Amino acid sequence: MSGIRLAGRVLYLTADAQLLRAQLAGENLHFDAARPLLANVSTDELTPAWACYYYDRTLARYCLVGLRGDSIARDAVRDGGFQVIVSGPSKGCGSSRETAPYAELACGVRVVFAPSFEKIYLQNCQNIGLLTSTDFGLLERLERGEELSLSAFSQHLSPISRAIVEAGGLFAYNRARLSGSVRPDLPSHALRPMTLAEKILATHAVADAERGSLGLAAVAPGDALFARADLRFSHEYVTPMADALFRAGFGEDARVADPDSLVLFRDHLTFLESVMPEKHRALGLVEQSRELVNVQRAFALRHGVRLFGEVERDGKPAGSEAICHNKVIEDLALPGELVIGTDSHTCMAGVLGCLAFGVGSTDMANAWLTRDVRVDVPESARVVLSGKLSQGVCAKDVMLFLLAQPEI
Repeated sequence: MSGIRLAGRVLYLTADAQLLRAQLAGENLHFDAARPLLANVSTDELTPAWACYYYDRTLARYCLVGLRGDSIARDAVRDGGFQVIVSGPSKGCGSSRETAPYAELACGVRVVFAPSFEKIYLQNCQNIGLLTSTDFGLLERLERGEELSLSAFSQHLSPISRAIVEAGGLFAYNRARLSGSVRPDLPSHALRPMTLAEKILATHAVADAERGSLGLAAVAPGDALFARADLRFSHEYVTPMADALFRAGFGEDARVADPDSLVLFRDHLTFLESVMPEKHRALGLVEQSRELVNVQRAFALRHGVRLFGEVERDGKPAGSEAICHNKVIEDLALPGELVIGTDSHTCMAGVLGCLAFGVGSTDMANAWLTRDVRVDVPESARVVLSGKLSQGVCAKDVMLFLLAQPEI
């Protein structure tokens, strides 16, 4: 893609539900800075959990069907001819599911605008070639009929993220990186005091992708790099989509590198058939959910990967053998490791002194081959707590309060 010109419509996710319905019925709006837009549009609203039984272009049918309590009908976004989606701040909060931006892309959307994006959603967009911007001036230029270059959407990103966007996605970029035709600039710092997260990233940084050498003297906030994961894990919601991406990106003969450091879980769909509502059964979702299980099992057998499946009692499902993020901290991860998983609760492993975070399907599929993941070294914030906790208040309450602060 050399550039982008607005050839379709713009969908404004307005706080006014009636105005939103009018757009879906065919009315066109133009940018108005004073118009209230929906904030915190989550990945669960973009593709509700039940829609994630699909992992191909069928997802286009279900784009945004979970918005604010099922306010958008199936096929409405896909059939609306929308090329741009605009929302309020914190777009893409919630689950790490890559089905969310993929559903937008499959609908024909090429750019999403918001004052801010959540980390995993933003990285997923970059990985699959869905352009993002917080610059509403670009939106006005598109509406005036201008053609914008990719650099207009990538110039404020880190060097690696910029290169991925301009390559059209993570797979295209990584094929060039692994062949040595692209060499990302590495951070170059003298020894400096570092946080635990920075120390883990410095020791796990990929210094040479061709040779597989690791380690830098130091890293600092804002550095962009690839880091080698010690543990990778995926559950049955995501494994099939990542498997399809893996084979499409690297070929049918591609094999998982170091399968002993990859673990799969069947833990999200246990007991599904006993609780699925009739309206979802009528959509054929029981059969679709079974396909997820079968594809994950076949992937595990093909690559020799450990799968924590279901426990049966008297021939019937009696629960999951393990819950992914709990099993990781109980038995699998060790202090000082880098852990990635296709679950937004992956960061639980931080309790062990790991650096752990969730990733999407494309990041995981890439990590199956390379064992590494793209990381921007995060900024650090010092928090000083004084006084005593009130009765009934626990550490998690404190963390949730801190995370809700605008500074964070």
